[in-house]
Amino acid sequence: MVPLGVILVVAAVFSPSLRNGFVNWDDQFNLTDNPHYRGLGWANLRWMFTTFHAGPYQPLTWVTLGADYLIWGMDPRGYHLTSLVWHAATVLAFYFLALRVIRLVRGDSHENSLPLRLGAAVAALLFGVHPLRVESVAWATERRDVVSGLFFILTLLAYLKACRPDGQASRRRWFALSLLAYAASLLGKG
Repeated sequence: MVPLGVILVVAAVFSPSLRNGFVNWDDQFNLTDNPHYRGLGWANLRWMFTTFHAGPYQPLTWVTLGADYLIWGMDPRGYHLTSLVWHAATVLAFYFLALRVIRLVRGDSHENSLPLRLGAAVAALLFGVHPLRVESVAWATERRDVVSGLFFILTLLAYLKACRPDGQASRRRWFALSLLAYAASLLGKG
């Protein structure tokens, strides 16, 4: 229940961003005037995986924006909602990362006490509502931050799981998963 409360607070804090339009800065160049990302057809995907549009190579972010176009068309509320969902997923992953790190620091890797969960919840809440997250959630072009951020947190979680002293095969799988999540993080933001 603790992570759900954190997610609800983060959603409430960022819900005003759902009223935002596209920003007359680089949303215009990247989204409103750019027909190439609109959809997930072969031509769109080829463009997404070969372009350095506006500088960074970020094909995974383009894929999420292409999916947004299929679902929402050019309604900016949908793009902002998707970014909020990505951010909420990142906050949830951060909660589990904080829980794991606190357990490691305390040396009680199996304890799941209320103070431990509350400490992880406070860490996730502070991460989730920090002012540095506003741009990433409220600005459609900054989707790359929430995409890359989620996969980076998942990288850390998988890596910490790989470092546990269980069976070798399990360690290899978690390490491989951490490398895949890291590659996804790199494909999300240049």
